[in-house]
Amino acid sequence: MNARHKGEWLRDIDARQRNIVFPETAENDGRFWRSIVSGTKSLAFAQGIGVSIFWLCVIGLLTGLWPKGDESWWQKLVDGYSIFIVLTAGLVTLIVVGNRRARQKTRRRTLRLPGGGF
Repeated sequence: MNARHKGEWLRDIDARQRNIVFPETAENDGRFWRSIVSGTKSLAFAQGIGVSIFWLCVIGLLTGLWPKGDESWWQKLVDGYSIFIVLTAGLVTLIVVGNRRARQKTRRRTLRLPGGGF
């Protein structure tokens, strides 16, 4: 490994280890799920168990909260899960707006600095 590649590798490792503030945590989380979904990396055994337990809890929660009655399935969906749908939509909206604002501030800060660097 030559010096240039080693420097790039060290910067990449350092960037992946910085997991303290919002943009870095979101970037690392996105990188994790993107690599899992794309198939470039597979889950370790413990990670697979953790993800399985998570999804079992989500499915159990949703099936346990399914409304009882004779209504059609879509009426049950609206009646039983409308609050979850509204809260999730609000949370996603806040995340998208916050992410765009953070990117705009970072872009403006980068343009103001001499040389365009940090």
